[in-house]
Amino acid sequence: MNWKPDFLSSLEGIKGFDKNAFIEAHTSNPPVSIRINPAKSFDVDHVFAESSILGKVPWCNHAFYLKSRPVFTLEPLLHAGAFYVQEASSMFVDHAIHAVFSGRKNLKALDLCAAPGGKTTLLASSPFFDTILANEIIQSRVGILMENLAKWGAHHVLVSNNDPEVVSRLGEQFDLVLVDAPCSGSGLFRKDEAAMKEWSAGAVELCAARQKRILQHAMSLVKEDGYLLYSTCSYSPSENEENADFILATGDFETIDLDPSEDWGIVETKSPAHHAFCYRFYPNLLSGEGFFCAMFRKVSGSNIEDSNTQHKIPAEASIVKDWLKKDVEELVFHMKESTLYLLNQSSLDCFFRWSSSLKIRKSGLKMGDIIRGELIPDHELSMSPILSENLSVIDLPRTDAIRYLRRDEITLSESGSGWQLVRYHGQSLGWAKIVNGRMKNHYPISWRILMSPF
Repeated sequence: MNWKPDFLSSLEGIKGFDKNAFIEAHTSNPPVSIRINPAKSFDVDHVFAESSILGKVPWCNHAFYLKSRPVFTLEPLLHAGAFYVQEASSMFVDHAIHAVFSGRKNLKALDLCAAPGGKTTLLASSPFFDTILANEIIQSRVGILMENLAKWGAHHVLVSNNDPEVVSRLGEQFDLVLVDAPCSGSGLFRKDEAAMKEWSAGAVELCAARQKRILQHAMSLVKEDGYLLYSTCSYSPSENEENADFILATGDFETIDLDPSEDWGIVETKSPAHHAFCYRFYPNLLSGEGFFCAMFRKVSGSNIEDSNTQHKIPAEASIVKDWLKKDVEELVFHMKESTLYLLNQSSLDCFFRWSSSLKIRKSGLKMGDIIRGELIPDHELSMSPILSENLSVIDLPRTDAIRYLRRDEITLSESGSGWQLVRYHGQSLGWAKIVNGRMKNHYPISWRILMSPF
């Protein structure tokens, strides 16, 4: 790696930075880590037998290191939403939320800079939140965010595509606001050496200014006694500790000690002016990439009272009852034109309150279209863990599962008829419809994999 001298000199004197060890760490391959979807449990050791599980990520439930990197594109369970490939350091968010929300539930969370969706799916798997708003300002990135959330199968996530200033009009509504801010990206140089060429002191300062603008709006969205979690994948103090001071300078927040284990190799620093607890991740000290985070509790503010929406359940909802498990009565439906959506009551109330202010792109789990009294199931429904066990299924071996994901033709020995749930290792991949003994593949065209192992 061709290091820029001004980058290395900018880190001199920062707690935890060891120049020689830091450079040496960047000569090795980055660790490979995955996070299992707890709603879609499967035998991790069996699926990754060739790579083998190296160990657990210590600060995140359901997360593992792999000994080597498989070809994830050709792993059907990735497309089933059974796991997510995520950088280990960034999974510290899991420890952070458990540290402050343990024992609480029915909370509201906002992921303000959400794409591609790794941290949103992490929040969606936590036991604390019944409504999550995933916002992404850049329209071109909303598609991958929605794809990853659809595969994860969560029905309590709304997706919006708005500038943080627009989102801030919602006011102090959230128990957690997560700002994983756009940054200079120096923490990911080992994964993307080309990013080093784009790094400059000027770019760092531009990022720091943008982060402050985002944080200004984010702080106004946290309710009293709620939390703001700020993170970057940068090493630069102006993007990290100095922004922690920017938050505390308002007088509305206090710093939170997340108390990571000493065995984890995480370096605790303090912001220079207000001594915020800050956490730095260095690749020479732990199995992960460069990362920074800090947590704050809002000590003064005013909370916006939730209001329940009077909502008439659409009559079409009765059509889909046989598609779902019997113990999901707490979930509700809403219609947009001919499309039926599923979510919980809290998320539905939020959708109706927020839709007048925000450009909402996803409002719960998309069940499908009701046409002539029949449900034409959407792919999102196939990804849901609340599907009925009584649906007709097609279980495919690995080779045919990959063919299905490529939308190649598959010959079935036993076909049945009508809508069939296509599965691999017990996990849903999507829908197929059998007509006159022939299988019509309904995997989304825009998601099909192009790589071929054949």
